[in-house]
Amino acid sequence: MMNLTALATPIVPNSDVSSCVSCLRVDVMSELESLISAKPAWDHLVDMAGIDHPFLSHDWILSWWESFGAGRQLNILLVKDGEDLIGIAPLMISRQRMYGVPVRELGFIYNDHTPRFDFIVARDHASVYEAVWRHLSDRREEWDLLKLCQIDSGSRTLFELPLLAAASGCQVGTWPSVESPYLRLEGSFEQYYKTLKAGLRQNLKRRMKRLEERGAVEFECVSSDEQIDSALSEAFRIEAASWKHSAGTAIECHRELQKFYSLVAHRAARRGALYLTFLRVNGQRIAFDLSLLHDNKRFILKPGYLQEYHTYSPGQQLTAMTIRDSFARGLTEIDFLGAAEAWKLSWTSERRKNYWLFVFQKDLRGALLHYTKFRFVPWLQEKPFYAPLRDRMLNLRSQFARRSSFTDVVRGRAQ
Repeated sequence: MMNLTALATPIVPNSDVSSCVSCLRVDVMSELESLISAKPAWDHLVDMAGIDHPFLSHDWILSWWESFGAGRQLNILLVKDGEDLIGIAPLMISRQRMYGVPVRELGFIYNDHTPRFDFIVARDHASVYEAVWRHLSDRREEWDLLKLCQIDSGSRTLFELPLLAAASGCQVGTWPSVESPYLRLEGSFEQYYKTLKAGLRQNLKRRMKRLEERGAVEFECVSSDEQIDSALSEAFRIEAASWKHSAGTAIECHRELQKFYSLVAHRAARRGALYLTFLRVNGQRIAFDLSLLHDNKRFILKPGYLQEYHTYSPGQQLTAMTIRDSFARGLTEIDFLGAAEAWKLSWTSERRKNYWLFVFQKDLRGALLHYTKFRFVPWLQEKPFYAPLRDRMLNLRSQFARRSSFTDVVRGRAQ
């Protein structure tokens, strides 16, 4: 687990103010019906903003909200210059606890299944950020904490908002999140493959030979909308056959996760952006890769394989096949998303840094929470008893998740 420490946020001067901030209007979208009808304007703005990943698309946001939105309130801010939509702050309000303290959290439409997020700004960035902050500042009674998760290190959000919030007297902090590996696809697959460690190439070749002794090995790509439900069902079954089921983290353990990934897959398939592949042996699917295509790049959402085949490295075998296929399709990048796990780093050394941005209200509670997050917790992490205590708490949470998952399954069967 990485040692998280507070980072100082760099400030850069604004250089693109062309719209008068007072001329901009901020409208609030709070109803699902409004979100549904906003698709054309939303996706047009995403294109104009040059967003290079799929996690701010209307399809992704709508799928997320339909799956996880219960108990939360939409608070999407639309920044307009006259009738022109030039910025969107995709926010929601929820009741949370931070270090046991109840807070009204204003944050991105985000959870652990959202790899990357941000504001959507097409032009006049400084003016848009200032208009958003003025709106939030004028409504401070509605929120205690502004928490913006999984922001790319190069985003202007990390520069603009801290400056505005600090000038208003709010406590601000940035917190490093996971570093996500990615692979640039340059040249040919054969040229790239030769750059990999000899041990990896030899293991894949040797284990593939043993796998072929069990039957014909095939690479399958599912693209038909009619095949998606059955293919996803099998992918979820493959994932649940691993340790994730006992830990209660498998998609199959949670109906809202099944709904989410099904909605994402179907909507992606309709626009030709679904990349769902399987590794088959003797006709049996033993590994899968659920990815999305966007801006000529591939984003790996969920991979998995049957544990009974682990000695053949089915996950890595399928990864090699999908990388070869990505080269053949003329893609420019593969984003592995998530944390820098060892299996990902065997294919690339490049990583993309992500950060969380926290803005606390200028009151006693805000000051205490800021101190706890950015002073006390980093100090605590340096103590020898911290790691065992953390592991104990994580174990207790895992046990609770397993019990909750079992209860959900029983209830689902009863229904």
